Amino acid sequence: MPVLVYCVTARNEGLSAIAGVADSMLKTHDSAGLRFYWSEVSNPEAWLSKADSLKKAASEFQQVLRQILSAVTPLPFPFPTLFESISEMEDHLGAEHEEYRAALERIGDGVQYEIAAGWAVDEEADLATPVTGKEYSRRCQEEAGRTAALDNKLRNVTGGLVREWRMRQERKKHRWFALVSRKDRDAFVASLRSAGPSEGVRLRVSGPWPPGEFITPAQDGR
Repeated sequence: MPVLVYCVTARNEGLSAIAGVADSMLKTHDSAGLRFYWSEVSNPEAWLSKADSLKKAASEFQQVLRQILSAVTPLPFPFPTLFESISEMEDHLGAEHEEYRAALERIGDGVQYEIAAGWAVDEEADLATPVTGKEYSRRCQEEAGRTAALDNKLRNVTGGLVREWRMRQERKKHRWFALVSRKDRDAFVASLRSAGPSEGVRLRVSGPWPPGEFITPAQDGR
């Protein structure tokens, strides 16, 4: 029967029974000091082939991760990570033990918060209309300036509460990901609230989430 893999954690005391995707039963596989969470799923094509069922399954997948996160920090697998059998899963995951162990040791008890920023000027801009090279350059410089100012503000107000930052630029949004120790969660959220609004910026904070953005080491220290 096909196997859906959710995440890997350090060995822990375990969790109470959790329902997996599509009413499956969540199971664990322990190997070399690691614990993998997975479930057998019958006919995954049934929910992979339809948008509504795929969205529901993805939501259930995230809910499983959040429940695991309440007890221990998991490294999530991309959804959906499927194998044809348990033996295939064990063979594949066994080859990556050292990478998982190194990531878990580096992340420790860290959890992830996401800060999505959107600027009113970008949301109102007509990106479909061609512009001159000079205008494009001006817009890029303004965008870089706004992003740098907000980046500095976020880092200053949170101080030493964030162990590591990651950033990602999207079409009309910029996303920051913060790796925060469990004990600092409330202080981190409070520090963001104390910062006050920034003119022309719409911020949305979500989390805590499994630290999926921090599985690989940062390349530039940011």
